[in-house]
Amino acid sequence: MECRCVPRALPLVIAVALPQLGCAAAAAHAPTTAASDAHPHWSYSGDEGPPRWGDLDPSYALCKAGLAQSPVDLPIAPPRREPAPAKPPWDPVPLRITNNGHTIQVDDTASSAFVVDGTVYRLEQFHFHSPSEHTIGGRTYAVEMHLVHRSDHGKALVVAILFGAGAGNTILAPVLEAAPAQAGGPPVSVPGTTIDVSALMPSAPRFLRYEGSLTTPPCTEGVTWLVVEPDARMQMSPDQIAMLHDRTQPTTNRPVQAMGPREVVEMVP
Repeated sequence: MECRCVPRALPLVIAVALPQLGCAAAAAHAPTTAASDAHPHWSYSGDEGPPRWGDLDPSYALCKAGLAQSPVDLPIAPPRREPAPAKPPWDPVPLRITNNGHTIQVDDTASSAFVVDGTVYRLEQFHFHSPSEHTIGGRTYAVEMHLVHRSDHGKALVVAILFGAGAGNTILAPVLEAAPAQAGGPPVSVPGTTIDVSALMPSAPRFLRYEGSLTTPPCTEGVTWLVVEPDARMQMSPDQIAMLHDRTQPTTNRPVQAMGPREVVEMVP
């Protein structure tokens, strides 16, 4: 999950791409996982790839030493269950796209919110990783989409949606078609086009919940993850998947991290 600090009117929500524990904690969860331009460059391969992140800069130390890191391999049927929150009532997101070289990201300028355990989390952005970062029962999916939220107190929450390879995704097609081919340029806005992210979810979603971290430097911990249990209709076409790779990097996923003593809870309707 990437996090970037996105300017918006207070109260501040997430920047996942939080991809930090917020913008405050790392000054950049960049993309909204990627780190900000003020920090050392990192990549998904080579000498600046995931095994080396913790050595690139002192601010990335948790990427190496953290004990509650993400992503993880999630169990198919966790022994503990809790009631799931209602399906997130996200508003359609105006299409404003950035290619930061690590991911394709859409910043949310609407006022979407999601209530979990009585706390209001506002959607700040969504972005993609391919192949998936989280696995379920050892299974890797073709794409993972992170919807990064933040509370008024800076707490980060990320909803992750997993997609298999199959039919073309008509809801996300406008994002992929308008995504800048080159990284580092200004955001691209598509007037009059919105993305109905709520339509990507099952009508009564089930979640796998655990406490983890940003999946990109600085790997800040304290992030609540809600990974949506996938169903067969969550798909993207091979061409759409290839487009993500072609416009960022051949792979954009951090390998799974040790779960340790953390607990995974299945949240059911």
